[in-house]
Amino acid sequence: MQGLSGRIMLAVVGLILLRGMRSGDAYGAFLLGASLGVLLLMVLPALCAMMLMLSLMDASGLTAVLSRLMRPVTRLMNLPEETAPLLILRPLTGSGSLAAMKDIFTRCGVDSRAGRAASVLMGSSETIFYTMTVYLAATDVRRLPWALPVSLVSYLAGAWVCGMAV
Repeated sequence: MQGLSGRIMLAVVGLILLRGMRSGDAYGAFLLGASLGVLLLMVLPALCAMMLMLSLMDASGLTAVLSRLMRPVTRLMNLPEETAPLLILRPLTGSGSLAAMKDIFTRCGVDSRAGRAASVLMGSSETIFYTMTVYLAATDVRRLPWALPVSLVSYLAGAWVCGMAV
């Protein structure tokens, strides 16, 4: 370790060790943290299945078909037609929706109505299915709670407000 960054890392490690010795049960705290890290192994199969589904949707052209089918919905919500792929992908995947937003920026421009709507949609929404996959798998929930329909309705309400405001 050289330079300022090495000294900072050494100081942080030292502070962690001092805090652990002061609190008494540093080893117990370490074991608790390690057991929480094992939860990732329980979440991994659900994440892999979701990533596979998204890749299959994109490779098969299903995303493009769904975008065409979404045109009446985007008109009803007063959103530009170019935002349809983003509207579909945002609840599913962060990276896919980021790619859709970049495509909107490239085709329409950042300051266009579609670019502004895409920015608002990205900034005001969440990857609902990804987040629910991670949290529900980590908490061992087997039945789908009311959180999914409520999340989807609030996402669509936010998209509608975005269409009215932009």
